[in-house]
Amino acid sequence: MTAAGAVASLLLADSRFPAGTYAHSLGLEQAVSEGLDIDSVAPFMSARLRLVAQPDAALSVAARRAAVSGADGDAILAELDDEHGARCPSPVLRDSARRLGSQLLRSAATAWPCGTIDRYRSDSRSTPRPVALGVVGAVAGLSDLEVAMVALYDDAATVACAALKLLGLDPARTTRWLADLAPRIGAMAVEVADDMRPVAQQPPPAAVAIELAASRHADRSERFFVS
Repeated sequence: MTAAGAVASLLLADSRFPAGTYAHSLGLEQAVSEGLDIDSVAPFMSARLRLVAQPDAALSVAARRAAVSGADGDAILAELDDEHGARCPSPVLRDSARRLGSQLLRSAATAWPCGTIDRYRSDSRSTPRPVALGVVGAVAGLSDLEVAMVALYDDAATVACAALKLLGLDPARTTRWLADLAPRIGAMAVEVADDMRPVAQQPPPAAVAIELAASRHADRSERFFVS
């Protein structure tokens, strides 16, 4: 972990970084429309961390390692793109991941001009956000641990920000939820960064209810968020 990497991780985790996450609720909008109440938002965030964000963070760390590995990195990134597709059976969620990855790469290419980002943008057909985040993290100088922390925090913070719009909450309350999750995010980030197994040998996302709800959300004629 370096000072420059720490600052870059803050930049990537900042909601003002133009990565497109402001347009997504990561399933919260549909959950609220189907009866999720205010007291259930924090448990929803916690469940997403375990069932979705941690497996996605493992992909991000693997992509970061591939991006700094040298000549074979591009081929490994292509394999990770395919791995994401295999782990995400919902076409709606795959499209959301593609959009978020594409937006992140576009902004990062301006913030950190580098052939690594340009090459991945050109070669990848799907640009899923978990893989894109790893590529950007490598270029920005983040460590494995910092990439994992950004991936995990961003997931929870995106849901928290969506809750403000959907439920009219005091921002201090959603900040409290994130503060309560901070120790868990830190511990999970260490676990992800320390895991040297290939991603294919690590647990995939396991949030069937969110996957099914994504299709119902996509069919709605009126909604605040893309996902």
